[in-house]
Amino acid sequence: MLVEQYGKLMQEGGDPRLDRYLGTKTMQRLKGKGTFCGMDYVGIPSLQPVEFYSRFEHSKNIAYNASSLYQDERDEFLKIALAGLFHDAGTKCFAHANSYRTGDILKQEKDELNVRSVLLMDEELLTYLKEDGVDLEDVVDYSKYPILDKPIPALCMDRLDGGILGTCLFWAHTHTLEEIKALLGMAGYLESTNGMCVDLSSERCRNFTGEMVLAEGRYTAYFEDFFRAIHIYSSKLLTKESRYMMEVLGLTLNYYEDMGVIDESMFFSLSEKEMISRILDSRFRDVWRDVTSFDQVRYAKDMEDGLAFISKPKIRQCNPLVLSAHLNLCEIDGISGEFYRELNPLYEDIELTDKPITGNLSDSTVKTLVKYKRR
Repeated sequence: MLVEQYGKLMQEGGDPRLDRYLGTKTMQRLKGKGTFCGMDYVGIPSLQPVEFYSRFEHSKNIAYNASSLYQDERDEFLKIALAGLFHDAGTKCFAHANSYRTGDILKQEKDELNVRSVLLMDEELLTYLKEDGVDLEDVVDYSKYPILDKPIPALCMDRLDGGILGTCLFWAHTHTLEEIKALLGMAGYLESTNGMCVDLSSERCRNFTGEMVLAEGRYTAYFEDFFRAIHIYSSKLLTKESRYMMEVLGLTLNYYEDMGVIDESMFFSLSEKEMISRILDSRFRDVWRDVTSFDQVRYAKDMEDGLAFISKPKIRQCNPLVLSAHLNLCEIDGISGEFYRELNPLYEDIELTDKPITGNLSDSTVKTLVKYKRR
């Protein structure tokens, strides 16, 4: 399977002390939750991932890959790796589709349970932390570690795996495993800029506090190749198909919650397939069948054209710092104008989010879901 092959690539050289944490209930729960927010179950061909890439695999890949970059700081990289391993511990079924369900589309900050509260429910995991001499507070907030998480537009492990590489390999169908390997080979973590020539015109470079950066030279990949992958990642989330499907999925989940088929607790405790099974076993199954089988999205004539939305999603972007062969650290405009030329279509995609979109849902489904639409 492609997921397994990719995992071997990402996990090479990782800390074996992570292994026993994989069997805990906290991590096993993530096997049933996908990275691509319910797109595994839709009928629109361009949105269907080639394989199910779970939050378990995503978290494992982040943790092992990050730990491989800290070989000289054994105790330090274990807690960093564990913070990466647990960062999605509070993920609910269908992930960010919950932001559309609850109306938190632009920020997407309320669709996960608190990591600390989840870990405190796992006695086995807490025992392992104690045996490894790791404080719980060191692993409940991965945003403390720049290698794992950093505000846009910086590159970090979460954005690299679940965003750029994962999208290109599994969701957008644009890259082979060998091409992904080449892109991965360009990314590394830089703790400080000591001994380097820094672009003082760049505020990011002047105030550098640790960040993943790109360098050429391995696997014959070039900066333009990486920036093209970033563009695919960013633009995929802006397509009318992606935006519309997330909107409809959010309404659909609200409908089944309102009908008593599912409840809030199930989004955390059950797998996505278990939730879908409950829906299909109910007398309200026809709406789910229609929502997961319609296959066309178009720009609407007006807001009364079927189930139409003006959908403005969270813009996901990345503009990594780059390291030249002469150890010059700079932003991308110091290397290539190609990246900015590729951004032009992205700006056009953003402008299109002002236009209403609709899909070929059945009239009965439209009538059922329209009452859940945000006004």
